[in-house]
This record gives sequence, C-alpha cells and structure tokens, in this order.
Amino acid sequence: MNDWNEGYFTDAAYSYGYYRELSPNFMRWCLLVKGFAAPEFAADSCHCELGYGQGLSANIHAAATPGRFFGTDFLPAHAAHAKELAAASGANAKFSEDSFEDFAKRYDLPRLDSIGLHGTWTWISEKNRRNIIEIARRHIKSGGMLYNSYNCLPGWAPNAPLRELLALCHSRLHVGDAGERISLTLRLVGEMLEAEPAYAAFAPHFRALFGQIKNQKLSYIAHEYLNRDWDLMYFADVAELLQTAKLDFATTAAPVDADTLHLTEKARHFLSQIDDRIMREQLQDYFLNRQFRKDIYVRGVRRLSNAQVYEKLLSMRYVLLMPAAEVPMILNSVLGQLSLPKDTYRPLLEFLEEDKFRPKTLREYLLREDTDLRALGGSVAILVEGNYVMPCQSDEAVKLVKKSCERLNAHICERSKFDDAINFLASPLTGCGVNVKGVSQLFLAQYKNGVKTADKLAEAVHEIALQRAAYENRTETPEETLPHLTFLAERFLAQELPILKALLIA
Repeated sequence: MNDWNEGYFTDAAYSYGYYRELSPNFMRWCLLVKGFAAPEFAADSCHCELGYGQGLSANIHAAATPGRFFGTDFLPAHAAHAKELAAASGANAKFSEDSFEDFAKRYDLPRLDSIGLHGTWTWISEKNRRNIIEIARRHIKSGGMLYNSYNCLPGWAPNAPLRELLALCHSRLHVGDAGERISLTLRLVGEMLEAEPAYAAFAPHFRALFGQIKNQKLSYIAHEYLNRDWDLMYFADVAELLQTAKLDFATTAAPVDADTLHLTEKARHFLSQIDDRIMREQLQDYFLNRQFRKDIYVRGVRRLSNAQVYEKLLSMRYVLLMPAAEVPMILNSVLGQLSLPKDTYRPLLEFLEEDKFRPKTLREYLLREDTDLRALGGSVAILVEGNYVMPCQSDEAVKLVKKSCERLNAHICERSKFDDAINFLASPLTGCGVNVKGVSQLFLAQYKNGVKTADKLAEAVHEIALQRAAYENRTETPEETLPHLTFLAERFLAQELPILKALLIA
C-alpha cells in the first residue's frame, strides 16, 4: 500500500484560513511587548512555515516581510496553490511538497530567523514531530523564533472521545466520495446521540461540541478531526521536547498576558508563588481549562530592560484598523466581558484615527497627552489583542515589500470575481494580512482601475456579479442587486477605503 500520506486526510484540500500569529513581525512584537529580545529583520532574513495548508498565510507573509521564505506541505494540491500565489506576488518564496522527513534532510536551507507551525503539531505522528525538532535544531539561528500552536490538555480531555468517535466512524465507512463519507459520519454520530448514550450525560459539553462541529465546512471537519494521528499533549511535555533543539519557551503569541485578562485575583496570587516558568505555565492551563495553545519559543531567550522595551515600543508606529467609533469598549475573556475605560482608550483611538488613519508612534501621543508610560503600553497591547490596532514595519521594510504586496493583492482581487474563498489581503505596512471581504476586493480593484464614484463602482461590480451568476447557472441574489451594491460602494468609499490607504493596500 502506498502510504505517502501517513494517515493524514488528503481527499479534500484545507480551508483558506489566515493566521496573524504566523507573521514573523507579529511574533517579534509579541516577544517585545513581553520584554524579550527578538531578531531584527532585513532583506537577507529567512523564514519558514511547516504545514502551510493552502499557503495563504505563508504567501501573505512572504509578500509583506523582507527576506526569503521557505515552506513545505506534503499535500500536492496545497503546494500547487501556494506556488501559484508565490508566482503572482513575485516574492522570494520557495514552497515544496516534501514530507517533514525529507525536508529535515535538505542541505540547501539557510539559517532561519523564524519557523511557524499552525495546528500541525497535534495532527502528525511522533516521528514527524521529531522531524520538526530536527529541522528547528539544524536551521533556526541564535535568537531565532519558533511559533507552535496545538490542541492541548487538560482542556481537550473531556471532548477527546468525540474526536475518536468521528474518526472511528469515518474510517469504517467505505462508501461514496470524501464528502459523502463525512456527511454519513455526522449523521451516524447524530443518530447515536439521539439514542442517549450514557457518556453524553457524563460529559455535558459532548453534545454541544458536536453541534458546533456539524455546522463547520466539510473540509475543516476532515482536516481537524479525521486524521489518523491526533495526539493531545501537555504544554510541559512540548516544552521539554523543543528544548532538545535548544528552543526555550518565551511567551504566548498573545499581546496581553493571560494573568491580566483571564485569571481571578486568587488564581494570580497562587501562581505568583510558583518560580519555575514551565510549571507555572502548565498550572495556568488548568486554571484556564486551555484547549489550544499559541506559543513562541526562542533559541536563546534574552530579557530586555524596561528602558529598552519602552524605547522600542515608543519608536514603533501603530495603525488603527477600523473607525475609532466602531471599536467596542469591551474585550472577551474567560472571566466574561471586560469593559475598557473610555476616558483612557477613546483619546488614544481618536489620535490614531487623525490625519486619515496615518500610522503614528506612541512618542507622538505622549507629547500631547499626559499619561503614564506603563499604562499606555498596556492599552496598546489590549488594542492589538483585540485586533483593533496593529504595529507597523519600518519605512525601509515597507519599501522592500510594497510591490510584492501589490501583485499578490491584485491576484487575489482578480480571483474574487469567481469565488469568495480568500478574504485577506497583504499589508506592506504591518507585514500581516487584513480582512477584506470579496465584494470589497471587487470595489478595490475597480477603484485602482480608475472607477472613483459609488454609482460607477456598483455598476462595474454588478456586471461582474451577473456574469458570475450566469457561470453558476443561477439567478441574481438580493445581495447582488444594483441598489444594494450602491449602498455597499458608498460605505466602502467612506469607511473602508481610508483605512486601506493607510495600510498601503489601496
């Protein structure tokens, strides 16, 4: 039997997701805001993503970050799509379909500033985790970063039997194509739950989780729950394995510490007594009942002084991603919704909105507002946590990546004439992806082609919608009518376009 896929689900391609945590720039900022040294990127920097799926995140970051990008995903359809996007952007990116074992044996890879893995660690065999460790050991340079996200214990423990049930049913059904087998699996498990097995009563979240799963896209269900390998691990065990590659845990890829947002005073007091960082982090997972971790490791973790941290944070520019008035003054946490003090956050948001969303430094803000430096740094971290604000790259970096971002975005916008699969564009300002829906991509493409008024934009996009409806042998939907498109075009010009210009996308 040809077991090239090693038990990984290959009958359907993965979804077109984008994850900012894989951005080398975002990793770097998370380290900085937590007080750790991070690599400086330049034209000769090198980055890698292992298990890149459709390659959307990898290509956005390759287009929007100075340097060279590498990556592998052994599913040929994924590799073909990633290479298509790389060819469109013209970025210095080489994406292969090597297995992790073959990739680990390559001698043409340079020393890397970063490696990213999103959701790969859980769904591969122990052998392939060892291959990833070998890749990191051989190629991450001193001071380089590794981002690793994975399903973890103890949070997943009560629901793990549901995954095993789905995988069992799917593996024993030998009818139809992949979609039919998944649909039949979901129906069978649903009927089983209707028959009221005792375990469903013992694990009250069992039924609710299945309700969430069955409403997901079939491709997501397949890759998330139906692979042969699906190993849940504790954080401490992962950290111990990665230490064999000289990688030390630094922080989570979240701008704000979990202690600040998600823990009670009693929990914070208990954890403050634990000196061992690995033990404290593992115990924290019990307090949070954490199911998914997003961790950053560094080859040679170094602490910065407070003066060094604040000098870098104050000198860096930040950009607002939405109108100030639309930023919700709440943040979700394990403890519930946390209210953000309006007298603290509104002046900062309005400052970032001024001058047509021009990126600004915190040093500029301090010159006009009498505020505590530490509090200001915490406020910005909260706003980045909520994805309302993003840190920016240097002007030198922007110059290096502007053209490749333009080419990639033009390609994605052209594709939006035919499908709505990709909802992100690359920002040379932030080095990350920005959520831009399909109809807004169409408006953007027409605007850059010289169509500047709402009625003309609507007419142009209406023609595209009619043509697409004809291709798909369907009638026009209410969302594609000319009056509705005119309304959307007016909103695009008034609200979205200024931000896209500030992000150097428009």
